[in-house]
Amino acid sequence: MKRLASLVGVVAIGLLGATGCATEVVGDPCAPGRPMNQPCSPGRDGGSAGCFLGTEIYIETQSLECRSRICLVYRYPEETDRTGAERPKHVYCTCRCGVPPSLAATTESSVLCTCPDTFSCVSIAGEQYNEGVRGSYCVRTSTVQTATAP
Repeated sequence: MKRLASLVGVVAIGLLGATGCATEVVGDPCAPGRPMNQPCSPGRDGGSAGCFLGTEIYIETQSLECRSRICLVYRYPEETDRTGAERPKHVYCTCRCGVPPSLAATTESSVLCTCPDTFSCVSIAGEQYNEGVRGSYCVRTSTVQTATAP
């Protein structure tokens, strides 16, 4: 019986190592911190206090729910999405797939990822972010907004 328990333990450790967190799963759901640390209150005081806005992008870099530790909220119009049906399209785990040219020489390529088929590598974190965050991230292709000419 002792041998069987030891064998099961060795097999379990081997399987754990084989299925570890090496693969980043872009698109997995995550729950980022709330804007202004408030619940979403659409229409309160004429605004949308605590809601994720469809005009903004939020990058949470210490999300324990994501293997990459990066939870992205990409232009999620929470204030108008009463049922939450749009949330999975806009709120998910992502990874950093590129850096600006100014950081290319000092960024180890092993920290960058390749986006899955239904995602595009989009530059969303500019100079206003610190160097460890600046760059491009995998964004669901169906939600990428392109600039329109005036």
